[in-house]
Amino acid sequence: MKRMFTAVIIILISLKTSTAQVATCKNDGNVDVDWYFVYKPSHQMNTKFMTSGPNPVWADSATSIDNAQHSIGRTMANFVQDNPQIKVLAYSDDPPNIPARNQKSKTKGVLLIDMRMDDAAAWFIHTAPNFLAYLGGYSWPQTETEKGHIFLCLSFREEFLNSVGIIMLLS
Repeated sequence: MKRMFTAVIIILISLKTSTAQVATCKNDGNVDVDWYFVYKPSHQMNTKFMTSGPNPVWADSATSIDNAQHSIGRTMANFVQDNPQIKVLAYSDDPPNIPARNQKSKTKGVLLIDMRMDDAAAWFIHTAPNFLAYLGGYSWPQTETEKGHIFLCLSFREEFLNSVGIIMLLS
């Protein structure tokens, strides 16, 4: 866990010193951002949102997490749609239709890589089991509403893809 935390900090420092040319993380207004962090409290559908910018602060999200217009839904639009220009790698310690094997690590995420000349990619990390488990549009698993969850999206240039891959292996 300590190695993963250190590796994530290194990635964040790398991202801070390099501006994403074309971000794929989207805020609630569908604007490209370098990163965002979403916190969904237990027993609530409304979330708190912090995004990149000169003075990041916590704010209420513009819409609830079950709405496709939420920053998460906007970011994952290329995942839930069949977009041949976006390559996707999804991973989960709790994949759908397979019994959970690991009760300690909660590793779930999606890597989106834009294959056009934009040199853009995004890494979306989260804690919600069965979230976006089936490609049929954006939906929130109602069984997860009673629990608290976190979501982190990082936009980066493709030159950092190997660094992200190493962190994924360590987690």
